[in-house]
Amino acid sequence: MKKFVSASLIAALLVSGASGALAGNEHHKDRGKAEKTEVKVVVAAEPLSKAEAVLKDVRLKKELIGLRQELKQAKKDTAELKAKYEKLVAELEKLSEKQAALEVQLELLQRTYQKGERAPFKKLGLLFEAIGSTEIKAFVDGKLVVADVTPFVQGGRALVPVRAISSALKADVKWDAETRTVTITRGDQIITLYLDKKEATVNGKTISLDIAPVLKKGRVFLPLRFISEHLNADVDWQSEGKIVIIDDIQPPVEPDESEETDTETSTETSTDTTEQSETSSNQQ
Repeated sequence: MKKFVSASLIAALLVSGASGALAGNEHHKDRGKAEKTEVKVVVAAEPLSKAEAVLKDVRLKKELIGLRQELKQAKKDTAELKAKYEKLVAELEKLSEKQAALEVQLELLQRTYQKGERAPFKKLGLLFEAIGSTEIKAFVDGKLVVADVTPFVQGGRALVPVRAISSALKADVKWDAETRTVTITRGDQIITLYLDKKEATVNGKTISLDIAPVLKKGRVFLPLRFISEHLNADVDWQSEGKIVIIDDIQPPVEPDESEETDTETSTETSTDTTEQSETSSNQQ
């Protein structure tokens, strides 16, 4: 009986010990998990103090100023240069430096624009809106047209200053105050516009206009569509930022071969005369 009881006790103790060991293992696992969780909480980054955040912004702004100077001094426009410009714009936006971001985007557009591109203008328009700009802006071949008057909308049509746009397109403009007419000459095209009259003359042929040219603040404005149709340019209107995009598609003027020949002959004659003069002087 004693042997039996002893064996039973031993079995009970073994079972109890095994259960305790299992419980201990589970407890150890749970504790390990808790410790791991605690470690994650401990190593979590603490937010920067106000002073540290200010120092970080100042440091980043200095870096951006240096990058901008580097970009301005770069002589060759490359894909890498364009990527740096785009990165600079993005960083300035993060710092809420909207005006600076706009200026850099303008630099990027003027340096790297290819006719027909619209993505750079889309970004530019959003930046104009971000600074609260409401005026209509005109660009010719990626360059902002600077004028003392701005385009405006009348009767659902955009009107642009004739002289400023024509100058950007390298066209000649003449104003006749007596007849109140504007004559624009570009290549073989001779265009006459009449103030307050919905018609124009193109190479002697009368055509109708959607809206008559307007005199405002001492400047003549003409319908934007007219430029596209008769000044050999592609014109788009972008609502974001209120931007008029004009791409000059006028074929480049090829030099007259006869003029080149005359110039070469004149140069050769001048050279011969100089050589003869030097020879005569040496003989004397």
